[in-house]
Amino acid sequence: MFVTEKLKTFSWVNVGNPDHDDFERLQREYEIDEDTICDILDPDEQPRFEVEDDYKVIIVRFPIINRETDTLWHTEPLSIIYSTNRVITVCRKRCDLLDRIKKDEKTSREEFVLNIIYYIAESYLRFLKELNKRVLASKKVLQERVRKNELMALLGVENSYTLYMAGLKGNVAVLDKLEKVRGFVKTDDAKDLVEDTRIELSQAIEVVTSYSKMLKSIKETFESVINMDSNMYINRLTMWNIILVVPTVIVGYYGMNMKLPFADNEQTATAIFVLIMVLLIGFAMFSIIRRRVI
Repeated sequence: MFVTEKLKTFSWVNVGNPDHDDFERLQREYEIDEDTICDILDPDEQPRFEVEDDYKVIIVRFPIINRETDTLWHTEPLSIIYSTNRVITVCRKRCDLLDRIKKDEKTSREEFVLNIIYYIAESYLRFLKELNKRVLASKKVLQERVRKNELMALLGVENSYTLYMAGLKGNVAVLDKLEKVRGFVKTDDAKDLVEDTRIELSQAIEVVTSYSKMLKSIKETFESVINMDSNMYINRLTMWNIILVVPTVIVGYYGMNMKLPFADNEQTATAIFVLIMVLLIGFAMFSIIRRRVI
């Protein structure tokens, strides 16, 4: 879907959720070469900055919630094609953060591009706060009872942190390259915007690092708890097995086809059998309770 906005010094063409016809139009009407189109189509395209003959290609990654992928909270590439009098943004999914850019933040092509990266950095921080809430909620549930679904949710969050870190570092590298492009950061407002964007990206990286460490600590703690519970259950089963073996051995011994003491007197033999079994079971129970195994 093409949306064109005429601004003072340039025109902005936003292509969201494009289909085959949209890509053909990019090639035909805007003279975007096929290799660039292929890069735009790649969902795993990493942040980068390239200079072509008639335009520059800036690819950054932004956070998004997508239920079609294994990792719910992941990142998508946003392609920015920067030419003399035009800025074209292309994204495989709808990029809502582009709607947040105000009219006065589109005064020039350079500041518009920098504002896009700035809002992307802000969106990482917002998504990280939401992810942290999910981690704390799962932690609260796991403290009451260890559940597979909550552990799998923590694994998904860990994958999201990994994707976010890769996207943030790639965006920082793109910002560094843009800052070195002659004439790109030429006004004081642009310089301030670069600095603000760098601060936001740095904060997001620090937040991902700290949240990842916290999540790793939570996972290690619950792994230790699960191992302790497993060992306790194994010990209990072992002790109960030992207890139940006692009457089995005695009954098996008296079931042998051989002369045994008090075999002629059934009442005496039964009383002795029950007494011996009770004494052995009592001794085993006393030993187990004393060692606090059950």
